[in-house]
Amino acid sequence: MGQRQGETGRLAITCWDYAWPLGPAYGAVPGAVEARLDEAVARGFNAVRLDPYPHLLATPANSVHLDHCEILAEPDRRRGLSGGAVTVPIRKAFQRLLNAAAERDLKLWLSGFFLPDSRARRSFVRRPGDFVDVWVETLELIRRWGHLDTVVAVDFCHHFPFPPWSHGPIRRLFGQSAHRPLPERWSREQEAEVERYLLEVPRALRAHFPDIHFGLSAAAADSERLRQLDTSELDFLDLGLWLDDDPRFRLATGADLPVPGVLGRRLTGPLRGALLDATGDHWRGRLREQLNRRLAFARVRRLQPVLGEGWLTPVGTPGRLPRRWARFTETVVGQAVADGVGALTPTSLAAPHNDWLWREADWLAHLNHLILTGPGR
Repeated sequence: MGQRQGETGRLAITCWDYAWPLGPAYGAVPGAVEARLDEAVARGFNAVRLDPYPHLLATPANSVHLDHCEILAEPDRRRGLSGGAVTVPIRKAFQRLLNAAAERDLKLWLSGFFLPDSRARRSFVRRPGDFVDVWVETLELIRRWGHLDTVVAVDFCHHFPFPPWSHGPIRRLFGQSAHRPLPERWSREQEAEVERYLLEVPRALRAHFPDIHFGLSAAAADSERLRQLDTSELDFLDLGLWLDDDPRFRLATGADLPVPGVLGRRLTGPLRGALLDATGDHWRGRLREQLNRRLAFARVRRLQPVLGEGWLTPVGTPGRLPRRWARFTETVVGQAVADGVGALTPTSLAAPHNDWLWREADWLAHLNHLILTGPGR
């Protein structure tokens, strides 16, 4: 068992994830990233969760590093991101972001999403040692640039080992495409192999970087798998908690009806609003039950509970802050803080590419104040 870290301290996290080098919201013009970080500080955030693209920062096996990488992102409605191919000078861009974050005393929470690129670099990150190699090189770069103390935590593979982010391991462990759901039942051999990653990757990384927290992120339902596995080398469990994923909520709102996208959103939007008006306490209670179950598991396993993403996706692109959605979000954040969660996001939609929400500076600052001051203040 590894030497466990203490908790990270209170963090109000804005989730830039893999979006930060891809679009005009962050870096299309000189000074854009710096301006977005200034805005994060003004909204009360003290940490940024982002993907540094470790598989692209690291030098490939042929020892030739090409800094300009063509990243191939797919649309992600939940994160409010459009897809497309974008060429990025990844080391230069990341060093610039690091410098700017350090100047503003913002902490970085790193999470590897392993997006595809035109050279298929993620395909070479398959085994525990591959994750160790790319993260060691990434963190050594950060150390060389003088900003290792800016990094508070590393989630070595977002929602490991579930699709679509665990591209290489899924092919290795399950022999299938990362675009398909994993089988309901895993063999003992598959469970043992997944467990190897949970033990070997954080243990090796901690040996190199003892002052950084190493852990795992998981969607709420996927975290049930961890109950069967040894998590003793992990420092934290970063949970994604979405009411959208509750089967009863999906049934009640018609989310799974076989209706085309635009028409489906027109039908489900009013249903969701009416449900939150009439039975909002019920749905908040269901989400709280999920939260309590997962907090209990994290604490029994001596893992710091982190809420890095959630809670409810609004229908369409709101022009202003949706009243029902805002009340729901405030309740969830207040409950998480009261339950002792010290590192969380007010909502993972609070990022510059979601302009409709990023404009709500006072509302975000209010929620972040609750997160940073703690329960009862």
